[in-house]
Amino acid sequence: MMRVLGKTQASDAYRIGLDIDGAEVVARIPEALLSAEHGTDEKVPHQAAYEWIEARAHALVHAIRTLHSGARPRAPFDQITLEPGR
Repeated sequence: MMRVLGKTQASDAYRIGLDIDGAEVVARIPEALLSAEHGTDEKVPHQAAYEWIEARAHALVHAIRTLHSGARPRAPFDQITLEPGR
């Protein structure tokens, strides 16, 4: 199950937690990805970001699993990064 862990101001990203093989993997969805997907250069409102994340949960989970396996997900999800040490 994917969990939105909130926004990290320093990295301008939303943190997403996902259990993979019994370990929590935390990914960062950059604000720039959300803005591009909404067709704007401005920051996306918080509620709109959560709605976008929810609507694309399946694709995000796939991208995070792909990153965790060491591969690179397809665009635009190739902008997602994993937090180190997880």
